[in-house]
Amino acid sequence: MSASNRRDLLLAQLSELLWIERTLFAAVLPAVHDDAQAPALQEALTAHRAETRVHCVRLEEAIRACGAEPAAARSATLAAMAAQHEAEAKEIPNRTLRDVFHCAGVARSEQLELAAYDAAIRLADRPCARLLRENREEDARALQHIEKLAAALLRR
Repeated sequence: MSASNRRDLLLAQLSELLWIERTLFAAVLPAVHDDAQAPALQEALTAHRAETRVHCVRLEEAIRACGAEPAAARSATLAAMAAQHEAEAKEIPNRTLRDVFHCAGVARSEQLELAAYDAAIRLADRPCARLLRENREEDARALQHIEKLAAALLRR
């Protein structure tokens, strides 16, 4: 990444966030959903996937608000997390335990998003920051929900 000013740095972060949200929407959340057994986890993933699509739209708006065309920049962190999760999930034969593992993976991705949104919000001006805060707030609620769901699965 090359950034010579605040706008460049913000756009780089927004481009990475756009890749993260698009990847979660198109690949990660559907894969976890398809492997999940607990109906409550499947429902949570379906709902969060719908929110994630809206997050992509808001990020595209935020990038345009900065005077640029939306372009996604690969997140090596999310790519590595997703690959590791996929490989390790296959090693867990107990379906309830695997669902708890899926909850942990989703929680990690939400924490990554929250950190990225926090950094971008600090750099953004008011209209852009408002869009980013909306996404951040929804991701924070999704994180709380998935953590409660994991706890409920463990009590089974």
